[in-house]
Amino acid sequence: MTRAAIALGSNLGDRIDHLQVAVVALAACGEVEAVSSVYETAPVGGPEQGPYLNAVAVVETDLEPHELLDGLLRIEQEAGRERTTRWGPRTLDLDLILYGDRMIDDERLTVPHPRFALRRFVLEPLAEVWPDAATPDGGSVAALLPFVQDQNVSRINRRLSTRPETFTSRGGWWVTAQGVVLVAAAVALLTDAGSLAWPPWVVWLGAILAVAGAVESLLGSRHLGANLTPYPQPLSSGRLVASGAYRWVRHPIYGGIVLLLVGAALLRSSLVALIVGIVGAAFFWMKARFEEERLVERYAGYAAYRAHVRKRLIPWVV
Repeated sequence: MTRAAIALGSNLGDRIDHLQVAVVALAACGEVEAVSSVYETAPVGGPEQGPYLNAVAVVETDLEPHELLDGLLRIEQEAGRERTTRWGPRTLDLDLILYGDRMIDDERLTVPHPRFALRRFVLEPLAEVWPDAATPDGGSVAALLPFVQDQNVSRINRRLSTRPETFTSRGGWWVTAQGVVLVAAAVALLTDAGSLAWPPWVVWLGAILAVAGAVESLLGSRHLGANLTPYPQPLSSGRLVASGAYRWVRHPIYGGIVLLLVGAALLRSSLVALIVGIVGAAFFWMKARFEEERLVERYAGYAAYRAHVRKRLIPWVV
């Protein structure tokens, strides 16, 4: 068995999903021993394009170098990689950086990778998972890091898993908590109606808020279409939606539910339902924030979209 280091990169489509699928697929090439944190970097060379997500995986393999290369090319192809432009954008890029202490230089493969020592987006994750890896000059990977500190690299708060996604990794507990909030609101509206004596204008305000919330949620659902999921983890087949209701607010479905909960509580004159509505507002604010961390990871354009559309839940309000 030989220890090999493989650099992963993606800047097209669902970037984090491409990396996650690749890490799982690497099991066909050997035992995935370690996977680094994920780093976001600006592209180096080539045409104008979006930022990359990068990581490094260390694999123990019994494949020969060219067999391993063929395996990496198959994984790239399955991810929809198209080789049309040199240094152009790509769904997935897998580079064999190191293969034990072997040195290879032929028409198909050069190992160690000829430019890895010049790129912080390779060295930093590599030093994280294999710091004592030897370089051609007899030094170590960790010793090269000080020479590339001027390059801008940002580590994101996400780890890649060697296993397929699960209920928990998709954010399933957020879905469970959301169900609890909605059930609690329904029970309160049915059992606590009329517990408060509000003036008629408050009841009318509740009706207006409830209708506005229903409309906002329905418009958000309609424009999201096939991208709709109860999980905060975006669908791997999804795309960034910035049209329709999403031109004015980033999470119209959540904001609409909040308006509906509060409006229904006022309409039914229920103190318990109003308390649940306030708790629900805090919950959906936090769920939206958690979801946005995932959206930034998956879509290169989400950070710019978030900077442009300032309101998170309710248009022109919050």
